[in-house]
Amino acid sequence: MSNTKDLAEYDHPVSDMFQLPKSAAEWEQYKLSDDQVAHFHEFGYLSGIKLLEEWQIDRLNQELAEIMDPDHPGNHLFYEFHSNESQDPNSVLFHSLGHWRITQGFHDVLWNPAFVMAAHQLLENKPVRFWHDQLFCKPSLHGGVVAWHQDYSYWTRTIAMQHLTCWTGLDDANTENGCLHYIPKSHKWGLLDAPSLAGDMDGLMKYLSEDQKKSLSLLLLN
Repeated sequence: MSNTKDLAEYDHPVSDMFQLPKSAAEWEQYKLSDDQVAHFHEFGYLSGIKLLEEWQIDRLNQELAEIMDPDHPGNHLFYEFHSNESQDPNSVLFHSLGHWRITQGFHDVLWNPAFVMAAHQLLENKPVRFWHDQLFCKPSLHGGVVAWHQDYSYWTRTIAMQHLTCWTGLDDANTENGCLHYIPKSHKWGLLDAPSLAGDMDGLMKYLSEDQKKSLSLLLLN
């Protein structure tokens, strides 16, 4: 067994990646507007929040390249590690959980003040715990899919729904290269069954009502 230090033992930042504000005034620079918070509650998502500087992205990408190696000395600390979880033999989908235990950057991103402030506002002061981190990597030209899904269907441990997902891209993402999509107001659909995450892109469709299918179809057309 490797003697790699398990960073889960540290409940505070361990690097120089982020500096937590020391006063209410310093936190203000990260505060979401009332319109942004209202948009989240109406549509179920909020985009366009800057979370990382270029040098922080570069550091995380460097760490990612290192821990994708199955022979990395900290590999045993992953909760899940899939070099390729794609069900399509012609595609690749790297998927892991637990990288926050292994590298300083992925550990400390949990203390990113821009994320902390946004989560604080959007969760409306509800009790919150860190559930898990997750990495998906889809190489260009032959990347695998992450199927349409509802996070709540995998996280039914709290009732009522009190979950917040923060998706952060380490590469530029757009409609041409397969960016993340949200279905507006789908957070009000209630609990759906969970499809195979790395299987059929449209596997969720069999669990939707006709109105829900129409909402998804309209999004794809736009």
